Amino acid sequence: MPMQDVKKTDMKSETNVKRVRRRNRLMPLYIVIVLVLTAGVGVALSTTVFFNVETIIVTGEAQQYSVTDIVKSADVCTGDNLIKLDTDKVAQRIYDDENLIYIERVDVQKKFPDELVINVEKCRESYNIVYDNGILLTSATGKIISNSMEAAEGLPVFYGYLPSELSPGKKLSSQDEQKEKIFYLFTKIMSRELSSPITSVDMTDKYDIRVCFDDRIIFDLGNWNELEYKITLAETVIDRLGIDKKGYLTMVGNNQCSFRDSSVVDELEPIKPVETQPVETTATTENGSSTETTTTETTTTAAAENP
Repeated sequence: MPMQDVKKTDMKSETNVKRVRRRNRLMPLYIVIVLVLTAGVGVALSTTVFFNVETIIVTGEAQQYSVTDIVKSADVCTGDNLIKLDTDKVAQRIYDDENLIYIERVDVQKKFPDELVINVEKCRESYNIVYDNGILLTSATGKIISNSMEAAEGLPVFYGYLPSELSPGKKLSSQDEQKEKIFYLFTKIMSRELSSPITSVDMTDKYDIRVCFDDRIIFDLGNWNELEYKITLAETVIDRLGIDKKGYLTMVGNNQCSFRDSSVVDELEPIKPVETQPVETTATTENGSSTETTTTETTTTAAAENP
């Protein structure tokens, strides 16, 4: 009987092939696991060992305050982690600090690997806001600088704003939401250089606003619709009138102004800031004789009369 050929199988070789195939199938999973572990280690190191604050730099204008004052208000220390640091919260802490009232804007930037830069901009006294019990002095962006009985000389005066916030260091706000919008519209307009500067605004009646230009032209502009256009129109008319004219300007329709010279109507009485005036009082005896004269200070608000 003839012998049949015997086919030999290498079991070890087949096992190796299977292992290689299995390894190849699992390779993407291995890679993902390694990447996740690597990322985790990296994040852990970056928030504990690396990128910690070593240097705090203060730049900008803030002559009233020292670098130490600003850094203390920021509540940031060397060793704090830059990754975890919330720059917006740091800036807000500095802005809200009642001991740093004259700081207007704050910008905080991270400079990796280990620097924190704090840039500050100082307040500039810009507006007097008159209310029943005094005057708020504010910056250009509406930050309250002081609350007193005296108006800052040479700055525009706002009447009828009805402030709801009176504390220095806080943002100016009104009891009337529309008046708040009107005020900030005016500040936007007044931020540009007008040929005839606005010296006062009376928004007691927000539907009949009165503006005084250069302490010589009183403009009755009506409501605050298209406020910027109305101010621009009034400015154009005032430029044509010349610098020696005093009087009253009134909106007529939507695109015209009517001017009346103060020599034709009542004498011009521009809106003025709160003034303190001496008043003399005399005490008398029962028989009518004068015994003592005293002088007291009274606070009055002078506003323009309707022509």
